[in-house]
Amino acid sequence: MPVSQLSQVQRSVSIRAPRSRVWSALSEIGQFCKWFSAEPFDPGAVFAPGARVRMLSTHEGPCYKQEFSVDIVDMVPERTLSWRWHPGVQVPGEDLTDEPTTLVEFHLEDAADGTLVTVVESGFDRIFANRRARVFEENDGGWKFQMASLERYLSEPR
Repeated sequence: MPVSQLSQVQRSVSIRAPRSRVWSALSEIGQFCKWFSAEPFDPGAVFAPGARVRMLSTHEGPCYKQEFSVDIVDMVPERTLSWRWHPGVQVPGEDLTDEPTTLVEFHLEDAADGTLVTVVESGFDRIFANRRARVFEENDGGWKFQMASLERYLSEPR
């Protein structure tokens, strides 16, 4: 696949929940970790612009028990949450120190039955060439899975 086609992943889902509830699921680390299948290293961690939040993936599969960090870029309550990270499964011994990160943006909009959530991850065209295609494919499928997980989480009775 040409590099130009490996630049971004975009997924949208309409969720039958008010924007405030969707925002809480995205921006409150305790809720986020439930649907995203992760655990924070610091139980007191919060998502806030400028914060680096280290987590451990608890999702069964190739990401199981893999450490990752998100650097929160921006938060506009009930509208936008964005972070930077190193995407994809990291191979043991892989040094990503000099690799650019991708940008993940969640956008919330009112929809007829609730909230339209769109996630866009961009910047795959700048990550190391030897990882690009594999990581793009992993995250393309990963965001499909995660958006379905968010929808399931928000459809559960509280």
